[in-house]
Amino acid sequence: MKKLLALVLVAVMALSMVAYAEPAIEGDYLVATGSATGNYYAFGSAMCGILTSKTGASLTVQASGGSTENARMLGSGETEFALIQTDVYSYAQNGVELFDGNAITNFQAITTCYPEMVQIVVRKAAGIQSVADLKGKNICPGAVGSGYEVAARQILGAYGLTYDDMNVTFADQATAKNGIQDGTFDAMFMCSGFPNNNVVELSLTGKIDVLSIDAEHMAILLEQYPFYAEFTPATAKEDYSLDHELTSVAVKSMLVCVDTFSEDEIYALTKALYENLDELKEINGKAKAYMTVEGALSGIPSNLHPGARRYYEEIGLEIPDYLK
Repeated sequence: MKKLLALVLVAVMALSMVAYAEPAIEGDYLVATGSATGNYYAFGSAMCGILTSKTGASLTVQASGGSTENARMLGSGETEFALIQTDVYSYAQNGVELFDGNAITNFQAITTCYPEMVQIVVRKAAGIQSVADLKGKNICPGAVGSGYEVAARQILGAYGLTYDDMNVTFADQATAKNGIQDGTFDAMFMCSGFPNNNVVELSLTGKIDVLSIDAEHMAILLEQYPFYAEFTPATAKEDYSLDHELTSVAVKSMLVCVDTFSEDEIYALTKALYENLDELKEINGKAKAYMTVEGALSGIPSNLHPGARRYYEEIGLEIPDYLK
């Protein structure tokens, strides 16, 4: 009996030690997202609320200028976490495009979240039926230094066009939307979760269309820029009042962190996120529509945090060689 009691006590102590050793994340941290009225901010707010309630950390959502600014904020130490598009992530890590000669490499990937579609909105009165028809038109490809401005340039390039072939004004999404409404712009580019509230609002007038990328030029884009994926939202006709299916390219939004976090800390955060994914889906439409643990690595270009990798390996998710 004494021997049995001793064995029981040893087992209890061992279990206690395991429980005590359970990795945790503690402290107060900022999560850079996007504008206070955008998808990033809404998703980030929902995610931060859940992770704060399920871990020892306090995560506070932070409004920002979006992916490009978020990468720079990570580099300067102004934030510890951020939501970033996979293409902007790649540009920052490699010091190209928006970050030409100024690579930012002090952050690592945790998970991708949901697709962000490049959307090309045009005025019907401008007679634009395809991307090729943008030649000679007044367009707004985005704000200077924004990820979707680069996407606009890449899509135009696939069609053999450059900014020299049209009248270009660089401006933010709100200015572009107003320009479409008052006729200043014939077309605008944006990259966001689908549907985009600004496009929904414009579609209510019955005066806009949203262009598809045809199969020939889609193949060119996917070959040249592997961080893109073809995307055809099932509800486009309904959401945007279109008389045709809509197909464009999409990147993924992704959650990243500075590389000073330990393996245990990011393991705990990743585990908390996916063990409570159903709760996140209940309060955020983008998570409900698109986010799964099976797709957590889809679109991540490089540099997966060891703590996140440990969680995915633990649940049996196959890790691509380039992320090991």
